[in-house]
Amino acid sequence: MDSMRMARILGWAGIIPLILANLGFWKGYGVVALTLGNMYAAIILSFLGAIHWGLAMNREHSDDAPMLMMWSVIPALWGFFALWWSAPVALVLLILGFIAQWFADYRINKRLSLPSWFLPLRSGLTAAVISLLGLLLLQLYAGF
Repeated sequence: MDSMRMARILGWAGIIPLILANLGFWKGYGVVALTLGNMYAAIILSFLGAIHWGLAMNREHSDDAPMLMMWSVIPALWGFFALWWSAPVALVLLILGFIAQWFADYRINKRLSLPSWFLPLRSGLTAAVISLLGLLLLQLYAGF
């Protein structure tokens, strides 16, 4: 199996916990589902930052390496501190974190020679994650 296909399978499988968090909230598991959804989103945000760490290690002697390493820790810190707030605030902060991460990925995609499938996959997954986090927020306030 080629890396593009594996990345798609694993990437889209990675949103299953957020789908389950939404279903759990809808089924009446409220705070538990919301908390688990937020925790998972923070973990995924951290994972996305780690992509930049890996790119920096692969370009150890490049001028890009220090900036890639600096950015790589920001999503993890953002997700960690987002969880310190109330669940609704954490949801908004996590959504903003995923948007910022997409822009960082867009930037490195223009600067570095990444696979052609990288940004389209990241764009689709980011849209899905933001939608699912937004749906959690909507359920919280609309009382679905």
